[in-house]
Amino acid sequence: MKISQSLMKEFKKYYYSAYSGPERLYEGNNCGLLFKAKYIDKSLIIEPSDSMAEGIYFEYLATGALPKGGQVPQPKMTLKKELTAVYQRITQSAELFHRIIDHYEIKILEKAFFIQNDHMTGLLDLLVEWDGSPAIIDLKYTGLIDDKWSNLGWNTETLHTKEDLMIQGVHYKYLAREVLGMDIPFYFWIFSSKDPTDMKIIKQENDEDYYEQHFSDVLKIKDLILNELEKGFKPMPSYKNCKECPLFETCPEREAFPKPITIYYSGQT
Repeated sequence: MKISQSLMKEFKKYYYSAYSGPERLYEGNNCGLLFKAKYIDKSLIIEPSDSMAEGIYFEYLATGALPKGGQVPQPKMTLKKELTAVYQRITQSAELFHRIIDHYEIKILEKAFFIQNDHMTGLLDLLVEWDGSPAIIDLKYTGLIDDKWSNLGWNTETLHTKEDLMIQGVHYKYLAREVLGMDIPFYFWIFSSKDPTDMKIIKQENDEDYYEQHFSDVLKIKDLILNELEKGFKPMPSYKNCKECPLFETCPEREAFPKPITIYYSGQT
């Protein structure tokens, strides 16, 4: 078993949700059966949401990289066979990407570049040559380019507090050191889905001590996953999550109908 940064994030959400008691630390569907199907059995083909499809199409226009299925992503069109306003913005953002690449005279060496060691995996959007040296670029297409409060917001004042985003730069830089033998700069290139003229380039620098902490977390998560496999991942059914879950039709633990919720009232306000 090898640990990707996305697996790490999803397992932590499952584990804390399953074992932290009634107060869940994370929102969303963190059911153990869904996690196992996605990351262990790899038996699910999940249709991308609208925002995911937009990001996939942006990356295809920018880099030519195909999604995992290998099919060329298609834009949404109007009845007049023209790009919708959303996909017009995506096209403009991809054009901005190419202008920035040309401005900095960046040479793309690899796209969708897979690296791994004995314990970890990573899929780099771009491995490039920038100012004569290798660098990693990860592309993001988001409506939260300046959001301060969301866990997925890219406001630079609060970004250093958001593990769900920053863990990627730690994971990939650690892997690059181990596999490629180089301390390679890591950049997020963030493009706005709301304004195709807006983007930001963020270089992530990591505390040197955190690399060993991250690797320790990888090994711990591997042990925890093996333990869960032995005793069984915990289902965490709820009507809201189950009705939208891709396992709904076959899952014996599903909550197909809402259950009554008891509220105690004392008459005091």
